Amino acid sequence: MVITYSAIPGMSEYRDFVNQCLKNEELFRVFKQNNIYKHVLEHVSKEIGSEYLKIIKEQTPSIIKKIDKVKINDLVGGSNLVDYKDVGHVSPSSLRYAKVLSDILVLFKKKKFKKIAEIGTGYGGQFLIFDQFLDFSNYYLFDLKEVLLFSEKYLDNYLIRNSFKTLHINNFNGEEKFDLVISNYAFSELPSELQQIYLRKVIKLSKRGYLTMNSGKKNSIFQGDFLSLDQIKNEMPFIKINNETPKDFVHQGNYVISWEK
Repeated sequence: MVITYSAIPGMSEYRDFVNQCLKNEELFRVFKQNNIYKHVLEHVSKEIGSEYLKIIKEQTPSIIKKIDKVKINDLVGGSNLVDYKDVGHVSPSSLRYAKVLSDILVLFKKKKFKKIAEIGTGYGGQFLIFDQFLDFSNYYLFDLKEVLLFSEKYLDNYLIRNSFKTLHINNFNGEEKFDLVISNYAFSELPSELQQIYLRKVIKLSKRGYLTMNSGKKNSIFQGDFLSLDQIKNEMPFIKINNETPKDFVHQGNYVISWEK
């Protein structure tokens, strides 16, 4: 059986664009400004960025004190910068990655993980923010093959503190157990058969998890061939469910799955 890797419109164009960026330095230099790429990533608005900033300030002011470490993600790719009060110019997308970091610091009350896995890594922005603030022995990036090559190209521009590996799910059989698995929507946008594979090989083997979801509920923005939240609960009865924040600025059907064994 052939698995379609995403049921979300625009993915074919996104993959084609990523392949072009791997060959074309001019495209790569400003890829974050491209409308095809922004259909999938780098589309966080100025207003939502402001709300992320409020959450970070309230939850983890220590991140704000080191905001330059967040801004590092804006040095490559032509980030769309916004001048925010108190922190200066930073992209809303980088603030989103910092907000995920903030949530994890609050949720799990620790800054050191041995092994972290991310499902759907994009260009590697979330990893880069984690690398600036956390200590870990290895970070495993799971995505499509061309996207993994793209993230390697992006991260090659930085001096990385921790180690990372890029992995296609077909080349992974659960031989590693993770301290933390995260996914910013990507897992929820995979077809159900592929979701089951990630559950078996990666998610259920992780001690902790933080998955932001936009499918699985009756009021989720994405409907179709996705696992329902009830199906996921049957596989993992220990999970906790919370609304994604900022609640009034994201789709009301979005939610976060988390757990700590």
